Amino acid sequence: MTKKRPSGDAVLMARRVKEFLEDYAPQFLTTSDHTLKAYRDAITLFFAFLQAQGVGPETLERSHLERKWIERWIVWLKTERGNSPDTCNNRLASLRRFLEYVGSRDVGMQYLYLESKQVKRQKSAKTKVCGMSAEAVDALLDAPDTTTEIGRRDLTFMTVMYATGARLDEVRSLTAGQVHLDAPKPYVNLVGKGGKARAGYLLPRAARILRAYMREFLGPNPGAGALLFPSRAGVGK
Repeated sequence: MTKKRPSGDAVLMARRVKEFLEDYAPQFLTTSDHTLKAYRDAITLFFAFLQAQGVGPETLERSHLERKWIERWIVWLKTERGNSPDTCNNRLASLRRFLEYVGSRDVGMQYLYLESKQVKRQKSAKTKVCGMSAEAVDALLDAPDTTTEIGRRDLTFMTVMYATGARLDEVRSLTAGQVHLDAPKPYVNLVGKGGKARAGYLLPRAARILRAYMREFLGPNPGAGALLFPSRAGVGK
């Protein structure tokens, strides 16, 4: 028996998957290996679901990426894969990203992304997030031994994190050029996931600590590209 050739939509979709995962996502969406894996996993699971429904490369059409199929996929993730509501929501978000890309490359497929946005997110239990008490923060900032260089570095590092609400990687990648202590409201430019930038404002005490640290560790005229917090291995005792 002659094997049926893949449909035109199947060939096009395979090309779009390759472009999205290998070129577009790592170049324009994220540099996080974790996020890139999430995109790959979601797309792989969606096509695995279609395969389980009897939709293979030979019969795949764009209609198989419409809302009704995505909703059936979510049910499959919960019942067959045992995915939690949060995991289902994350996979849905990743698939939407892919369909957004597909629509940007083919106007005739833009409706797939718009329909995917109509798929309801799964309800998940809300967890109460409790922040550190003022006493706990004071104890944390009192811990470094400021009679040593490492202690002064660690105090400044924690102060910047606490004052700006920045992530660990955001503070570790800060450079002197991202620090603006002479602005009317001192701040640092933080660059987060996907290259998104935002301002992290510093209260007077945090600005004073950071200014003294930069004067001691980076000198009076550091280059804009100088790392604000180089490795502790290069810091004295």
